[in-house]
Amino acid sequence: MEELKLNLKPLIKRLEVHTKRGLTSTLTGSYKSTFKGKGLDFVGYRPYDIGDDANMIDWKATLRSQDLLVKILVEERNVNIVFLVDVSSSMSFASIDKLKNEYAAELVASLSFAAIQAGDSVGLVMFNDKIVKFLPPNMGNKQYFMIINSLSNPKLYDGKFDFIKVINDLINSFKKGAIIVIVSDFIGLGKDWENYLRAVSEKFEVIGIMVRDPRDYEIPADVGQIVISDPYSDKEVLIDTAKIKDEYESVVKEQIKHIKETFINSKSDFLELRTDKPFLDYIIKFFLMRNKRRI
Repeated sequence: MEELKLNLKPLIKRLEVHTKRGLTSTLTGSYKSTFKGKGLDFVGYRPYDIGDDANMIDWKATLRSQDLLVKILVEERNVNIVFLVDVSSSMSFASIDKLKNEYAAELVASLSFAAIQAGDSVGLVMFNDKIVKFLPPNMGNKQYFMIINSLSNPKLYDGKFDFIKVINDLINSFKKGAIIVIVSDFIGLGKDWENYLRAVSEKFEVIGIMVRDPRDYEIPADVGQIVISDPYSDKEVLIDTAKIKDEYESVVKEQIKHIKETFINSKSDFLELRTDKPFLDYIIKFFLMRNKRRI
């Protein structure tokens, strides 16, 4: 791929400016409430205030100090989250001013920032029919900028797509219980991909985020005959949009329904995004709904 137009610099600046309010506080807050840590760590004591939970009073410390003291506990995060980002050729498509892979990169950059702000370890896997970039989970700003640099590298984009092979290669690469977020258009999944997703879902907490262009859903009927090309083979075919429009849209609808049901039946979560609609509100709503289901 020759060029990738990512809006990451303004995005990073906007995130950094609003770390304690607005965009990032909302996104990070939603993220933290959805992906909870492994427990609470004791970090000290403070004087009891009216309204505090009486169960948090440490009576031994109170007797020693002659002051009523409560324990200060902070959440032990220690969450590993890994983003699997599809960079195959079908993601290098746009009918508007944003390629699917550009949209996906900006999405993953935002979620990575929220995860790192929450104190979690974040990893990145960019893949087509093989793994083209692997960043093991790590914490801190250095890891974040390594993720940004990888997502911004056009040399890592395009190629064929093999979901099954990549999933099979990765299944033993991360600790059990890690959160795996698969970002893809999920086009060309191949035969029996459902079994591989189920296997991954048994070991990890899996979230599928589908990123699609408006033309992935429907084609205009009033443009007559057009030439379309296969993103993986470059083969071209002439089609009459008026004749295939209804069948195309029906097939797409059934495919998406099947993908969504497969994730849900695998006890995984699924979110569908369109490149013509900003992702922030949809992500926050998804986090809130996901959190409610787990209460």
